[in-house]
Amino acid sequence: MSDINKDIQKQIDAYVKGELTEEQISDLWVEFAKNPALLDDLELEVGVYDLIKKESASSKKAPVKSLPTWTWHAAAAAVLVLVALVQLFQIPSKTSLNEFLVAEIGIDQIETSNGIRAKEMVVFAADSILNLGFSELVAGNPNRALSLFNQVIRDYDVEPYSSKAFLNKGIVYYNTAEYDSSIVAFLFALDRVSESKMIEEKAYWYLGNAYANVNELEKAREAVFQAYLLDGVFREPSFLLIQKLNYDLGYTEIETDE
Repeated sequence: MSDINKDIQKQIDAYVKGELTEEQISDLWVEFAKNPALLDDLELEVGVYDLIKKESASSKKAPVKSLPTWTWHAAAAAVLVLVALVQLFQIPSKTSLNEFLVAEIGIDQIETSNGIRAKEMVVFAADSILNLGFSELVAGNPNRALSLFNQVIRDYDVEPYSSKAFLNKGIVYYNTAEYDSSIVAFLFALDRVSESKMIEEKAYWYLGNAYANVNELEKAREAVFQAYLLDGVFREPSFLLIQKLNYDLGYTEIETDE
């Protein structure tokens, strides 16, 4: 038996006697998980048998029969599975929801002109105002940008300009931590959007993040799931956030399709 195995044997003996700290116990099971073959060298039956004898002593000293070796190994393997499961489901509790949320929406997510697609002056004007709003954000003037996006909504409430302007407003509000206002803006964008999967996906994804920031976790889950279903650029982060929200909400069903 190797020195490493002897050391683990000592740890098991200390564990049975209740002499290990929680951290040492955790380290011990990590060693088992890393190398299950150690079970063949470890005399786990000594500790288990001791427990059985104690139980039998409290039951009018009923005789204890020895169990075959495979039984001890099966029991040890079952313990390992249970420990692994406990460790797995402890992982989400060690993470913060904020780790899964967008801290700040990038300037590249702002919707601007797609180019002049028609000769009408109204189209040219709406595109220009959207672009001016983008320029104001780049220059660090969010209030001026909001004013321009509101102008688009007021004067050119047609698609795709109104949904773009509302989405942009939601992004500005999100980045200034005005999450309630951003939620309203994203909902308006979703109400108006037509034939633009990208705007719809952005609106659902950032809406879900905004809901999560105000602790509306059920609504956040619903919005993020819609972003996930659109199967676009936010599919992977949507999947991860859904799992975190499921855990925090106490749902036990696990997504199995991916």
